[in-house]
Amino acid sequence: MMLALRYLNAAPVVTGSIRRSAADFRVAEIPLELPVESGEHVYLLIEKVEANTHWVAREIASFCGLQEVDVSYAGRKDRHAITRQWFSCYLPKGDPDWDALSIEGVTVLKVARHERKLRRGELKGNRFTLWIRDLAPSYRMGEVDDALSSVQVNGFPNYFGEQRFGRDGRNLVLADAFLKRGRGTIRGRDMLISAARSCLFNHYLSKCIDEGEIPDNGPLYGRSRDPQPGEDDMPEAYAGWIEGLQRLKVKAGTRPMLVRPQEMSWRFDRHDICLSFTLPAGSFATSLLREVVNYAEDQQRTES
Repeated sequence: MMLALRYLNAAPVVTGSIRRSAADFRVAEIPLELPVESGEHVYLLIEKVEANTHWVAREIASFCGLQEVDVSYAGRKDRHAITRQWFSCYLPKGDPDWDALSIEGVTVLKVARHERKLRRGELKGNRFTLWIRDLAPSYRMGEVDDALSSVQVNGFPNYFGEQRFGRDGRNLVLADAFLKRGRGTIRGRDMLISAARSCLFNHYLSKCIDEGEIPDNGPLYGRSRDPQPGEDDMPEAYAGWIEGLQRLKVKAGTRPMLVRPQEMSWRFDRHDICLSFTLPAGSFATSLLREVVNYAEDQQRTES
């Protein structure tokens, strides 16, 4: 159901492997603001290794004796990685003994109070440090360096990463059935809506690259006063998705079509390469990587 996506430049010819270990994929959240040291909410800066963000939030809620809704975070981070991010807990009456918090793969780095709950999407971006292993063929390393230089200067297509669509695109299969029905509730409703909108955006962006005209922003389809670009020119596989989103009253939005990474650097170490860069919230490191190498993951990964 997912269509092949166009590259901004030539398709890469060098292959490589990512996520050989959790340490090969490091992510550090960049918050919009830091806690002010007072208020009814406790903010925890946490480092997690091979741990699902939602699972960590649930474990924190259990430790604190809170409902799950009272523990929040700005965004999900890759499970198969070493990541740092903030969580907030509604604790107006005092703190538990944080030294007693024991969650597998989790370390509390800082505890501070703040005046309000941390909400989804409230972050500036993420800082990545990634290793790509076993680059081949070695005599074409210069092309990898050229591709990285191009990304640094011109940016890369702001595609949603494959992890958004579930293992083997399963989220899209479920979204197809749900959106063509276009009503009611279903377990994981928001996830399915997000997967469908992401897929539609990717298609629109790929088509714009193919036609050589890339606007600054592209559509996140949903209910809007005016028709959105490309909604009348969708593949048959996506027929009914936009109508379903509109019936569900999903609010339409926009998303930047290209992203230029900040603070980008890289170094080669024989047949491996280490990349560091910062991306705005909502952009995928794997979408940058696909412009540089044909990467493979040691194990299949899904959004977590």
